[in-house]
Amino acid sequence: MNPHLNKAIKFMILLTTAQATIANADVETKNVGNVKNNLASDAINVASSDGNVAAPPVIDSNDNQVQTVEVKGLEEAIGFRAVRANIKITKEDITYYPPGVSADKVLERVSGIQQGSSNAFGGSTFDSTINMRGFEKDSIGFSVDGIPNGRTTLGGGSVPSRYFDSSNLTSVQVSQSAGEIGAPTNQALAGQINYLTADPSNIFGINAEVGYGSAETKRAYVLFNTGELAPGLKAYISASRNLSQVSYVINPSGTNTLNHVDFKAVKEFENGADLKFRYSYNDINERSAANVVTLNSFNSNPNVDGYTDSWSKNPKTDVNYRAFYGNPRTDKMAYISGTLPLPYNILLDIKAYNAHQDGAGKFANLGNTYTALNGLTNSIYYRENDYYTNRNGLLAELSGSDGNYFAWRIGGWVEKYQANQERNFYLLTNPVQTQDYSSISSLTSSNLHWHDKTKLFYAANTSKFMDGQLQINYGVTYLQNSVDFNAPIYSNTASKISSNKFNYINQANANSGILPKFGALYSINPTVQIFTGFSKNAASISDPTVQANAAPATTPGIPISQMDTTKAWDLGIRKKGSQYSIGLQSFIIHAEQTFASDIATTLTKQNIPEGRNVKGVEVNYKQGIGNWSLYVAGTVQQCKYNLSGVDASGNPSAGFIRNNSDCVGIANKNLFSEVSYQPSSALKLAGTVKVKSSMAGYYANPNAANSGVDETVSGVTLLGLNMSYRTSIHTFGINVENLTNKHYISGIAPELESSSSASGRYFIGAPRTFYVWYKVGI
Repeated sequence: MNPHLNKAIKFMILLTTAQATIANADVETKNVGNVKNNLASDAINVASSDGNVAAPPVIDSNDNQVQTVEVKGLEEAIGFRAVRANIKITKEDITYYPPGVSADKVLERVSGIQQGSSNAFGGSTFDSTINMRGFEKDSIGFSVDGIPNGRTTLGGGSVPSRYFDSSNLTSVQVSQSAGEIGAPTNQALAGQINYLTADPSNIFGINAEVGYGSAETKRAYVLFNTGELAPGLKAYISASRNLSQVSYVINPSGTNTLNHVDFKAVKEFENGADLKFRYSYNDINERSAANVVTLNSFNSNPNVDGYTDSWSKNPKTDVNYRAFYGNPRTDKMAYISGTLPLPYNILLDIKAYNAHQDGAGKFANLGNTYTALNGLTNSIYYRENDYYTNRNGLLAELSGSDGNYFAWRIGGWVEKYQANQERNFYLLTNPVQTQDYSSISSLTSSNLHWHDKTKLFYAANTSKFMDGQLQINYGVTYLQNSVDFNAPIYSNTASKISSNKFNYINQANANSGILPKFGALYSINPTVQIFTGFSKNAASISDPTVQANAAPATTPGIPISQMDTTKAWDLGIRKKGSQYSIGLQSFIIHAEQTFASDIATTLTKQNIPEGRNVKGVEVNYKQGIGNWSLYVAGTVQQCKYNLSGVDASGNPSAGFIRNNSDCVGIANKNLFSEVSYQPSSALKLAGTVKVKSSMAGYYANPNAANSGVDETVSGVTLLGLNMSYRTSIHTFGINVENLTNKHYISGIAPELESSSSASGRYFIGAPRTFYVWYKVGI
């Protein structure tokens, strides 16, 4: 057995035994009755549908009852009863955050996840980073109500928080092991995250929210709940508007505007069937630029990002004019889902969906950067990378159960995905006077088209033995993916000359083979469980991978026939009591991946075999003590690159990273802790501590001279405060993030693995941020 894993197991058993000893000693000291009866009662309480345990009053020596607060979410905090590593973020957890918080921000509560953003309360933009167990967000599976999110990669990708307003979020289900059988996703090498939106209420009502904070942050939100319009029929519609400016610069500027609409309708039938329809519209206009800096510039002055906010009429300065940068876009998603009971205790679930995105990536540079533009040193070009994506998909699942040995599921998912990208360059008409640019493109360097088809099939079963004390979940998945890529206008040199352009085509056709997934859960007693699991995971072919190796001599391109894969092992132990819960879990992941690396001074990429080995231990702990409660989620891990074809020094033939080096942007240690005090049902005070250790930032290119030096990003500790006061219909609150106003790097784009650090791929973290808010519901 792996020595690190062996140590982790011994540590988990020791800690659980110590916790049980303390709990038993406490019970004996207080003489609250028969221990077995208490454990049995506790097991019944925890089996409630919401997993919330109402704590019994503690008796003091004078037989007076001491008030205790209800400790909610004890089971969810450690994933109790889950066969694999699994944590649920509840609605109660989300109430710590202010209205309008991005859904990626709340993921900081999950062990194994590192989250960062240049906005104190998260964001849905390029600079939002999410890492899970040593993998970036483009290797994590995301879904909304079980609907696959699609890819999160730059240039046409989409993070899931764009598809719902966070005020309509009811919970987040996180499986760190990627062992969930049948979870639909293109990219789940690490784990799976499913955001669940609330259903309409049976009662008519109106909810409203307003908020105001640092950097001119403003929010207005209203939700109209119809109540029951007809037997079993109900719906709601919500609309929100959010404004924010750049917070990390000295003088906030560059206002971002976000408008969002959600609609959801539910029809429930007497036979247990239901039908749901949901639609979301997200429109964001970013004027904050891309927040991409070098580490040297950040260390020199952490309050600037290199962009300017006024027109100086000097092209060398105005090339950094903020309005020339950003990522405006619209995102739309609609789905219809139905559940139908069938004879023989069989259930049919069907979902059909459409997701659509239009957007642009904006950039500027001096006109002489590309000689094809015939620009001079004192000229500026504006570049717009327009992208369009459209996804249509269908999911279907049959499930049933018969006794202890059969609780089965079989299902499938099919999706067709179309993406287009066109990169156009526009010269400014008179840069020494105005920022206006020509409406006619001076150069189109690329026009890219992807047509992608994905199919997933799966079968799973759960068997119970020893009167349910032992549960085994096992099954297989099969993923098939084909991509047709076509680039009718392609240039390595951004040349105007037609002979330097060519039609580049490539294809991918790959399947995962049979992927086994196994999980086992053993209940030592009603309060202690151990679990273990293994899963082999695969990801479909990414857009950059098919695009890579484009050159006239290789037209058509080299077909892609291999998927990225991981093998993941889990082992953990959990314990719960009436006032606490604790979970410890260890993991080992071996990945074989292909990384599409940028080729310097060209618009093309090259595919580099890149694997990684990750191992670590995670802890989740929740405790109630009187009116106080404590929650802790921590991770200690090691992520190392595992490259093939390296020289004696571990340097690859292409690319920047080195064999057995630390993974870029992955901290080896991170911790999230929340302490709350609730003296009454109305008032709640809470504080958070978020700790992230140092991480690798950039590796000097061993294949290129003058490529800089290796860079490391320092660790950081961030403090937060929250106060809220609630009446029957009103709630007032204030949040403070980064209380001590630390300067720090919030995250690193994975592109830094293949781009010169001179171009910058570091994201500035948000400074101290105040936010006051108000909610009302009638």
